[in-house]
Amino acid sequence: MGTILDKIFADKKAELENTKRAMPLANLKELIGQREAIRDVSLALRRKPSGPTRVIAEIKRRSPFKGELRKDFDALAIARIYSSAGAAALSVLTESNYFGGSMDVLIQVRELVDIPLLRKDFIFADYQVYEARAFGADMFLLIATWLEKNQLADLMHLGREMGMMALVETHHEKDLEKAFEAGATLIGINNRDLSTGKTDLNIARRLLKPAAMDPENILVCESGINDRMEIEEFEKLGAHVF
Repeated sequence: MGTILDKIFADKKAELENTKRAMPLANLKELIGQREAIRDVSLALRRKPSGPTRVIAEIKRRSPFKGELRKDFDALAIARIYSSAGAAALSVLTESNYFGGSMDVLIQVRELVDIPLLRKDFIFADYQVYEARAFGADMFLLIATWLEKNQLADLMHLGREMGMMALVETHHEKDLEKAFEAGATLIGINNRDLSTGKTDLNIARRLLKPAAMDPENILVCESGINDRMEIEEFEKLGAHVF
């Protein structure tokens, strides 16, 4: 039996052909030509020693593990609060079936704030990277567990051609090795098991040290963090942003 991640990716693959028919790639490229310059993701996310904690604040209606997160969900109100509170960047869910996101939310948030935006979705095809750029994202998520090394490298390369960075999300040592070999420099370490939804902070405790060996890497520690002491612990291990 496959995991929830397998099911989501299978559904996304089936959905992609309909999306392409509704918005051909040529139309996306035309929109990209009208977009403003990409925001400097490295500058926004890389924490200086003893500098303030950096946060990528997430706009998410629901999750397959916890269901509806809030009944009064208002993406723009949330984005406004996050931005005014000093978030380094915003993560915008665009997956609709399981997380309640949409490209419309990404477009609207882009019009509202001027900080970097991450398109958080289940990305496996060039078309989705073009989509991310066309609709206002400055970076996009790639999940190393589900993608082959060559896929990661090719999608990152396409993003770089448009000025975008890919956040390559890892969950264990094999993912981290794959991310390194593919040339990732913006690396997420996710403490959540995507098959069960459970979190384990020992994942970050194991992976941050080897990930931090290259000073060029920007490290994002994701999921399961509940207090300031945990943030300080992971900053000492090399995390730049949460």
